[in-house]
Amino acid sequence: MSFLSIEKLCFGIQKLGLDLSDCQVKQLDLFSSMLFKWNKTYNLTSINGRDDILTHHILDSLAAAAELKKYVSNNSISLLDVGAGGGLPAIPLAITFPEYDINMVDTVGKKVAFLTQVILTLKLKNAQAFHSRVETLNHTPYDVISSRAFSSLGDFVGLTQHLLKKGGFWFALKANVSEAEIATLGKEYKISHLSKINVPFLNEERNIVLIQRIA
Repeated sequence: MSFLSIEKLCFGIQKLGLDLSDCQVKQLDLFSSMLFKWNKTYNLTSINGRDDILTHHILDSLAAAAELKKYVSNNSISLLDVGAGGGLPAIPLAITFPEYDINMVDTVGKKVAFLTQVILTLKLKNAQAFHSRVETLNHTPYDVISSRAFSSLGDFVGLTQHLLKKGGFWFALKANVSEAEIATLGKEYKISHLSKINVPFLNEERNIVLIQRIA
């Protein structure tokens, strides 16, 4: 028995212009079920209803996936999701783009334990989770660094600048973006794209912010 409404999920996927297989849809459903069950003990998210998990987490993450695809020229990229928490948007990204190398980092051990179990259960060969503070993470630089409600844009960029490849970009998912927050970015950075996105079945503001270093 499915955890999510598969009909609503598939409708949302179609509205976002994504093409996912039955296997990928099942992976999204299983991930949602795991998130619901583990949340009772691990406090992974404040959103815990089935319909809300579908709209606020899964379709929200898939809307980000649809946007990310527009700005990635290579078929295979490396991405680090910062403050990964319950794996949003990183796990849906890993499911949607099996050709991408998706890494996640979080400071909370129990959240990383959950992510590791999800990766094993869903057999996501392209995903890995690290238990670390991002500012001390030592890793080969990434093409993209993402976050979802992680911190201010200035802190997001400042804490992760050592992990971004030359020519790469930061990809932030924000409920809203103020001029004051934009001002937290240093003069060596620019916002190359800022737009509102529409999440199926969700009547709340969502924004995508792309940030790059100024050459």
